[in-house]
Amino acid sequence: MNSGTALRRVSRFSVGLSLLGLTSCSAYKVPTTAYGPRASDPFYQVRLKAVQSSIYHYVPRKTEQLRALDLRWLSWCVAGNDDDGIFGEYSGKTPYSTNINFGVFCSWSILRNPFHNFDCYVIGTARWRNHYNLSVLDLGGGKPARVFSNAANWPKGADPFFDFGFNDFKPYLKWNPWIVDFFLGWRKNGSFEIKLRPDLHKRRARPTGS
Repeated sequence: MNSGTALRRVSRFSVGLSLLGLTSCSAYKVPTTAYGPRASDPFYQVRLKAVQSSIYHYVPRKTEQLRALDLRWLSWCVAGNDDDGIFGEYSGKTPYSTNINFGVFCSWSILRNPFHNFDCYVIGTARWRNHYNLSVLDLGGGKPARVFSNAANWPKGADPFFDFGFNDFKPYLKWNPWIVDFFLGWRKNGSFEIKLRPDLHKRRARPTGS
């Protein structure tokens, strides 16, 4: 390859990156303010401040805002949260925090819920209307053992300490002996998760004086 050909290829590559960069700086297909709270929302001020945050210019609120070549697909995968917002402003019945700032964004989207959209909607199947939950083998949880059972039909409260199977045709492994809580694979809701932590709910209180 001569130097002229190499320079032309480098030039084309640079132009391509520039176009992608310009695309990422363009307006969203749907403005973020379209996802603002209703006037009757008890946390109206908190959620209004969230939707008005400049961080949402770089991390989209919803998938439908992005164009095909928008570089913000990357930030959507890494730090976006279609369900709860990047500040956790829609997490549960109350917001994750009543403060809306960069620190809360880092705490919720980077430290607590990294790759939420990627795990749920890129490699996961959380958008599926119907989910398929097959447990190949589980131990405990109301019965000594089950083989090839539909986990969706288990009685409420069934919590085996060992479970291997497939959710939405993708594998998972759960192992929860004593105070250890380990999970690797896809959850029943279609999201991917890796978890290894102490299960504080199973830790028994020590007798007084021990």
